[in-house]
Amino acid sequence: MNKSVSKSAKAVGITEKMAISIAYVLLVLVILFSTWLHHIHPEVLRVPDVMNVSAWQNPTFEETLIYKQMTPAQRDKIRAEGVTDGVDLYTVFSNDIFMMLLGLLCFFHMTRHYSAWLASCFFIGSFVFTGLEESVWIIGGRILGGTFSVPAGGLFTGTYWFAKGGFWFFETPITACIGWFIFAHTCVFAVGKLFPNLSLLPRASIGGLIAMGLDLWTDPVQTAPELMNWIWASGDALIILGIPFYNFFGWFLMIFLFHIAWDNLPRMEEKWGRNRTTSIFFIFCICGGFFMAAFLLIVSILGIGSLLSLLGVTEAVHFPSGW
Repeated sequence: MNKSVSKSAKAVGITEKMAISIAYVLLVLVILFSTWLHHIHPEVLRVPDVMNVSAWQNPTFEETLIYKQMTPAQRDKIRAEGVTDGVDLYTVFSNDIFMMLLGLLCFFHMTRHYSAWLASCFFIGSFVFTGLEESVWIIGGRILGGTFSVPAGGLFTGTYWFAKGGFWFFETPITACIGWFIFAHTCVFAVGKLFPNLSLLPRASIGGLIAMGLDLWTDPVQTAPELMNWIWASGDALIILGIPFYNFFGWFLMIFLFHIAWDNLPRMEEKWGRNRTTSIFFIFCICGGFFMAAFLLIVSILGIGSLLSLLGVTEAVHFPSGW
């Protein structure tokens, strides 16, 4: 009887390891394919040429929020030279390696406080969740840009896109995916330590607010004319520090939902077993990326724009004004 149980446990353990290993292999293959597609065949996903801003479409250079922040001299420089700072292969791949090492340290920290299974679910799930959501936004903006108007924001000129990156997950650089993993783990872990007696929903809400606060000072720096790590399209109804409001709302909501899903994994494991729980969780992360993109479009852009339009606002509102 004991031998039978031992063999069964080993079989289950091997199956679990195989499932996680397959997930990692698939993730690496998607990254390699996306990287090849982005750099070698940029025309497939309509990747803008960072060295030729006059060829940008959906949005054009003049339709970006960065354009409004630039001085005439900066605009002339970008038109003549393109986005030159930090786009050489040595720099972008060095940044990727640095972020990989940071992500690895964060992953090891997770394995010390949780199980390797929970850490792997957190890393792969957060990577896929944010990578798909961002990629859907980016590619959708390129396809739909210039095709309709949004309330109080004028023409929908697109969404945003990343100007720099070495390895890619579809149209999201892996530095962004790993960065989101680090931010998410930091928020979830910190809230758990600071408020151990709170129930899940308040903890997830606080974690989302912390993430939104971190992003509130990170994004304006990353998108400033001096860095231009990614570029926002104009045409949104509510702009905060040069960033569309839906970006901050999206950070809160994604951390909130992901925290709830991941925190429930042990209870789901008791009910359905680890293999089925892992599959359900990864399906949630994949579907969640698409859902978040659609939800933010409907609620944040159309919803907020319609509300401002009802209040008599006919063009985008900037906080602070003149930013």
